[in-house]
Amino acid sequence: MQRRQFTQSTAAIGLLILAAHQQARALSLGDLTERDATEGIKVALEKGALAAVALLGKTDGFLGNPKVRIPLPGFLEDASRLLKLTGQGKRVDELVTSMNRAAEAAVPMGKDLLVNAVKSMSVTDAKNILGGGDNSVTQFFAEKTRTPLGEKFLPVV
Repeated sequence: MQRRQFTQSTAAIGLLILAAHQQARALSLGDLTERDATEGIKVALEKGALAAVALLGKTDGFLGNPKVRIPLPGFLEDASRLLKLTGQGKRVDELVTSMNRAAEAAVPMGKDLLVNAVKSMSVTDAKNILGGGDNSVTQFFAEKTRTPLGEKFLPVV
């Protein structure tokens, strides 16, 4: 269950950063040098990461947003239907709320890791993002931050 929450949190951040990726792709067109394009991508991704943390790392950042709200895992969702029928709906709702609140509390802890990943981006990383398709930003952040984010998020989530 913790891995699923972490994966969904990472995916949500990736989705919000996708807009920055599209802006960065536009910067790679024209007469820009590789260095200029890389710097443009860094700026766009850093702003996107900060915006994602600000959006998700507050009360109802996850719980109040149906696009990123963390549901119960499949087997628990099935069990929750039975629990609700037996009058335990409040406890099920409390579990969903606590999972989402944990994600909201954890997201700000990853801000420095995300920003540092962007700042340490190489020209090769930038090229991979520009040529890698719609999930290339998510892949970049997963490669650079998955392990340290997991270590930071695990105690909270």
